[in-house]
Amino acid sequence: MHVSLIAAIGANRELGKDNKLLWHIKGDFNWFKQHTKGKVVIMGRNTYESIGKPLPKRLNVVLTSDPDYNPHPDVVVRNSLYKVFVEYRNELELMVIGGEALYKQCLPIANRIYLTEIDKAFDADTYFPDFDTELWDRFFHQKGTEDSDFNYSFNVYKKKLI
Repeated sequence: MHVSLIAAIGANRELGKDNKLLWHIKGDFNWFKQHTKGKVVIMGRNTYESIGKPLPKRLNVVLTSDPDYNPHPDVVVRNSLYKVFVEYRNELELMVIGGEALYKQCLPIANRIYLTEIDKAFDADTYFPDFDTELWDRFFHQKGTEDSDFNYSFNVYKKKLI
């Protein structure tokens, strides 16, 4: 089983502000959809609430400490990341889609990171965790082609085997 993080980040690892994304890049939405479709997506409660509904054609798992949280019949709610990993251990890839606290928690056990890297700094209140590039190999890189006010690229990193 692969544990993968997927995010779009600004030049200073910015993720969002006030529980909202900082940009709207159609190519990034397509990249996200392409890499999460048909997979288990794991997110924190705030991330789910910012999306507002289950993502279609994916198994949506929301982590929260609230035992009464039940946002939608098509959403699986769990209170333990360990339990999620045990429950979905036979999946080929689990996709962690945010937010900041969940990324931090999962980074040490992740073996892939899908990052849309945006070449612009933004005013933000949530950030993707810093990761040691000595421990990761970038094995995919492609510049974004959609017309936008800033440059961006799609990147996939694999944890090095030590």
